[in-house]
Amino acid sequence: MDISRHKIKLALGLVLLSLIFVCLRLKALNHLLMWDEARNIISLRAFLSNTKSDPFYWNYFFHPPLYMVFAGMLAPFKAGLAMRLELLSLLFSYATLFFVYLLSAKIGGWRYALLSGLFLSVMPASIAYDTWIKRDGLAAALGYLAVFLLVKRRFFWCAVALSFSLLTKESALFFLFAIAVTLLIFKEKELLKKSLVFCGVSFVLSGWWYLFFSAMPREVLGWYLLATKATLVWANSPLYYFKRLLPDMGLPALLFFITGVSYFAHLAFRKRQYKWLVPIVIILCVYIPSSFIVTAKAPWLCLAAVPALAMTAGGGALFLVKQAGRSKPILAVLAAFLIILAGFGGFFFSYDKYYQESYPNGWNGANSSRALAFYLNEHMKDGERLMTTQFSYWGLPECTMCPVFLYYWKGGEVYVIDGKDKTYEVMREVSDKKISWLAVIDSSNERYNFHGLVKGLSDSTLGTPSLAGQAYVWKTDSLWE
Repeated sequence: MDISRHKIKLALGLVLLSLIFVCLRLKALNHLLMWDEARNIISLRAFLSNTKSDPFYWNYFFHPPLYMVFAGMLAPFKAGLAMRLELLSLLFSYATLFFVYLLSAKIGGWRYALLSGLFLSVMPASIAYDTWIKRDGLAAALGYLAVFLLVKRRFFWCAVALSFSLLTKESALFFLFAIAVTLLIFKEKELLKKSLVFCGVSFVLSGWWYLFFSAMPREVLGWYLLATKATLVWANSPLYYFKRLLPDMGLPALLFFITGVSYFAHLAFRKRQYKWLVPIVIILCVYIPSSFIVTAKAPWLCLAAVPALAMTAGGGALFLVKQAGRSKPILAVLAAFLIILAGFGGFFFSYDKYYQESYPNGWNGANSSRALAFYLNEHMKDGERLMTTQFSYWGLPECTMCPVFLYYWKGGEVYVIDGKDKTYEVMREVSDKKISWLAVIDSSNERYNFHGLVKGLSDSTLGTPSLAGQAYVWKTDSLWE
């Protein structure tokens, strides 16, 4: 009877969380695409059309392929692909909620599962990224499935789930570290034998990609470990991700998180209940390498830890709820107040504000690229040619073309001026190529801006330009007609 009641409570809790989870993410659908999202779409289309001359074709291989396999099933060449992919990401994110809910129930029962799922549903970082057109949602879902199977002692299927996570994104390595540490903490019997089987299954299922196709040794490590290209918005401070805990979690969840860390430590080291360390292990296996080994810190790099942060906050709330049940009304009022406050934070979450504050260059760059695309869509006619400078507001010297612009622009071929800043040379190239529209993508970055070119063209026969985002636009037919 008790088991039946427990299952009923688990089912009802999941239904409630599902409603909250989905409703809070509806506001993030049909959002402004960021750089990586637009690049994923363009790379998928280039790959499916076998356009190897398109540089975005090779970006298809920048990360493992499993996510793109699912994305390729959603009619990539039909209108509305971005919305379909956002819904696909939402589906994968919901799968993460489901597996985290099961994992939490396995560790601490239905109350703990409900509280963990609630914080995961309302935390700002979770709402903000759950509809992103990126691989992280699928990688996290499979990673937490692997941890759940590990806690259930299903080692073979744990290895299978982790392998598919590794075939989704390299960040699954965080889960590999977490599983290894968890096995040591649990003092698993026949550890060497089980570890060899685990590694063997993972190698057979996912090793082929990393041995023969992965761009990790050449590109991914260059981005994240050498910081050779990460001049856009990323920071090098080891405290970067720890400072992000407040905006990513919200104040109520952060307070519960701090309480949860202490509560889990008490349960593990005083009560010998080591299962409660699982969320902490995941967090440490993500934050330690991300903070002290990875040099280029993208805001989304620690997304694998977000559900574990929610589980720890859920543990802190569970502690207060238990204390309140022992006739401590002050703690009951405090717990209720903070839980309600966390819920309000989720309901009043602003997608635009979150990205403006946490990813300012990326947000402003995407807005500017979309504004330029919309302006040209409105004014350009069929057959007219476009020339632009490099998209310098991104602050990347090799950024000749912005995928956000390419996604929103309805035109065809575009000519890019390769760093030229002399007015005469630009005007001559416009004339030789019979360019009808010229866009100079200016920047506040002193190394990459085109202030001099903008002034020179404005003083020429072209006159005063129109402004679209951070781009100056001229109609240039008069130079060659």
